[in-house]
Amino acid sequence: MNKKLVIYVTICLSAFLIIVNTAFAQSKKIPNKGCQERYYDEVIHDVKSSFPELKTLDNPNDYVQEYTHSDLDKAMMATGGHASPYTDTVSHLFEGSFSGFPRFFVAQSDNVVENDKYDSNYVGYFLYKKTDGTDVMVKMRPGKTGWDIVDKKENNGKITPYKCGE
Repeated sequence: MNKKLVIYVTICLSAFLIIVNTAFAQSKKIPNKGCQERYYDEVIHDVKSSFPELKTLDNPNDYVQEYTHSDLDKAMMATGGHASPYTDTVSHLFEGSFSGFPRFFVAQSDNVVENDKYDSNYVGYFLYKKTDGTDVMVKMRPGKTGWDIVDKKENNGKITPYKCGE
């Protein structure tokens, strides 16, 4: 009977260790969401620091909204799956390969002058970091049929190492 008990305990213990080891290995594969968010924020903060005019995005007196690709998808779903020309002109900018996640900021600023072509004081900034570390700012204004690109600037940025899930 002792031999059967030893075999039974060994089998149960082995099964338990396999289950625990598998669960531990799976948990290491799931990235820490909080860590990812900090990484994405760090990348965008670096991009913002490359362009002095983006200080307006942190000015508490200016009205600023931040959008992700997911936000634009939600807006499209809210309209029954139909993209408006304004969301469509920004949505395609999210296609490609980036470090972190790109963001689209819309600012309403008193420093922006309305003119014949742009009859509002809204300015859009599509910000991203290329995989080589280059920071990119695409400045946009709302035109008659969608967002118009009015300027694009690139600066050398730092490569932000991804340390989540290690």
